[in-house]
Amino acid sequence: MNLNWLLFKKSGRQSLGRLSLTSAAIALGVVILLSLAAVTNGLVSQGQRQNWQVAAYKASRNKDLQKPKGNEAPLKISFLSGSFGNLAKWQDEDISVASLYAEPTTTLTLGGLKNPAPGEYYLSESLAKVNSEHPEAKIGDRFGTKYLGTLPASFVTSPDSLSVVRGVTKEETLTKSDVAGDTFVDMYQFDFDDDAKKQLSIGSTILMSFGGTILLFPIVMFVAIATQLGSAQREQRYAAIRLVGGTRSQVTKMLMFESFIASLTGVVVGSLIHLATLPLLREFRFNGVRFMPDDVSIHWDQYLWMISLTLILSMLANWWGMRHVQLSPLGVARKQKVAKRPRVWRVLPLLIGLGLFVWMTLPQGKEWVKNASAQDSTPIFVMMAGVFLVMFGLVLAGSWLTYCIARLAARRTKRPSMLIASRRISVQSKQVFRAVSGVVLALFAGSFYLAAVGGVDKLNADSINDNGYSQLNKTAAIVELTNPNEKDLTKDLRAQSFVKSADKITQVSSEEGSMSYIPCDVVSAYTRHSCPDNKKFAQINFIAKVVKTPTTVNEISGKNQTTGYLVQLKDNASVEQLRSFIATHTAAIADGHDVYRYVAVGEYAQRPHINPAIKSFAEMAYGGIGLTMFVAVCSMIVSTIGGLLERRRSLLTLRLGGMTLSQMKRMVLIESLIPLFAVSILAAGLGVWIAGVFLSPLTDSVKATLTPTYFIIVGSLLLAAVIGIYRILPMIKKITSLEENRTE
Repeated sequence: MNLNWLLFKKSGRQSLGRLSLTSAAIALGVVILLSLAAVTNGLVSQGQRQNWQVAAYKASRNKDLQKPKGNEAPLKISFLSGSFGNLAKWQDEDISVASLYAEPTTTLTLGGLKNPAPGEYYLSESLAKVNSEHPEAKIGDRFGTKYLGTLPASFVTSPDSLSVVRGVTKEETLTKSDVAGDTFVDMYQFDFDDDAKKQLSIGSTILMSFGGTILLFPIVMFVAIATQLGSAQREQRYAAIRLVGGTRSQVTKMLMFESFIASLTGVVVGSLIHLATLPLLREFRFNGVRFMPDDVSIHWDQYLWMISLTLILSMLANWWGMRHVQLSPLGVARKQKVAKRPRVWRVLPLLIGLGLFVWMTLPQGKEWVKNASAQDSTPIFVMMAGVFLVMFGLVLAGSWLTYCIARLAARRTKRPSMLIASRRISVQSKQVFRAVSGVVLALFAGSFYLAAVGGVDKLNADSINDNGYSQLNKTAAIVELTNPNEKDLTKDLRAQSFVKSADKITQVSSEEGSMSYIPCDVVSAYTRHSCPDNKKFAQINFIAKVVKTPTTVNEISGKNQTTGYLVQLKDNASVEQLRSFIATHTAAIADGHDVYRYVAVGEYAQRPHINPAIKSFAEMAYGGIGLTMFVAVCSMIVSTIGGLLERRRSLLTLRLGGMTLSQMKRMVLIESLIPLFAVSILAAGLGVWIAGVFLSPLTDSVKATLTPTYFIIVGSLLLAAVIGIYRILPMIKKITSLEENRTE
């Protein structure tokens, strides 16, 4: 060990650049691994905090799961909250409402929390803070008359969760929901079985591993390339050690010790960076909310496993790069193996992966995916396997494709630079393609992700155009009620301090939806429309798409007529006061059914409304692809530099033979650009096509779309790759100068 440390210190300055690259690559990989593990732990913990809700949901689907114990009365729970409509909202965010009813003999509680009596309620910490900071909104009045306190953290998924647990009367448990039938389920115990935990953990791990593998693969390539940088100099150094009596075993130990020090440095630096960025990671919002601070953490067994695996893989990569080197005591190094011609079998994984997606586009494949139940994840896993096969297939097939293209170019060209470059590519196609494989993989991953999330921009626009409530003016609100016997609230609304004006409208329900009849003399005060003629009413269906000009009529026709209201608010924040007013001044139950109560305001309706999870995945995709592309370009530059250093003698021979520096630069540029552009175009096209096939059975909302952002990012990547290669071409002059090679 002392000898290994002594030689490492003596040669450390000479190898500082290579070792720093290796450590930096490993540090970056460690940061990504730890961050992915922390987020995965956060997702799993979020699911475990919902175990009581999951148990109630399962009991609603299968009542045999809950059995009484003796004379114990059940705890009745409902999450439907149909009578609240969208009154269970704060600004533009939903409030989760759990309604509970307990008999005197009910023993089941929420983790020892006192069951709320009718009119009593608990608020999550975040909602309690909102309620105290905005007393004018009277949020608590919507859910009861007596506030019991805040919910423990174990019952909410996030510090941002807006949640309510309220007590209800026995009569309310007997109501029916027009949408879901029975609203309450009998609970005798909260069990979250081990199988559910395993499925949740496995599902989250698979999804994170899927994205993590795509992001980490270029980094793994970077580590392998960085460890091989300067291998020629290391061969000579180790051969000199053999010359003075060192054994092959001692040389191997020196090699592994050097790799261990570089890897350990990268692990330490990466761990420190992760700790420094952990507060930022805890502020990361997934699905619109943050994780609990304690949930975003790495367990010691996970940390030790990942760090041990990182160290082992790094040292194996170093050994793999030197395994064919014969360390001669005469002070020279020779390769035991000559590069073989790549075989056509390398294309098979790529073809198998493409075959899976081709089958998915056929009627039989579409029917199989369509008929799969919601609980059957087999199609998703099959498509994931197809993506992995295509991704790794591109890496395997790249050298064979590069070889074929180089042979074709060599036959067609008459230029010396092109001919020499093509011949060199065909002989060393594996080594040449390895230099650009990271960029090729980044283009595939980037095209796949960017095409998948590119439809989000269109979805944002469609979410506004398809939302009829966006026809309201920004400070105008509509109140919709399904109780035909509700008293007239026009005077009461006009008397409120937060209301500028209020007018009654008539709504007619039908199979096509609810049609609002608005008096023509007030329609322009509340909406973007006006009546083009002298008729009495404008017809607007607010749950349908936006219309340019509403239909006008003189008479209201149709059955199932109810009263609604259009309200002009003093400001947008006043919508919360309006919701609380409607919640406390209208009936929640009529004729044994929930009353649907809905309040919409133009300001929020004119904003894009898409699933926060889609937005989170889009943000993660852009960030991850940016990181992957940066690493891929760095990997290509490092690999090109290493290739030039390994070819120093052959380049010197070409220059002594009369080849000019400009010709040599052109030759090196051609060697990089042929595999880069040829395989990259294929990778980008496959990424876009597979994104479309992948999304089609999963969602009808988001479609694979090529946006200007996609072309800018992909074009910037290729431009950065070309500039990176061009910037290192001047080193050819230095490594082929007579002064640098006078001892050769």
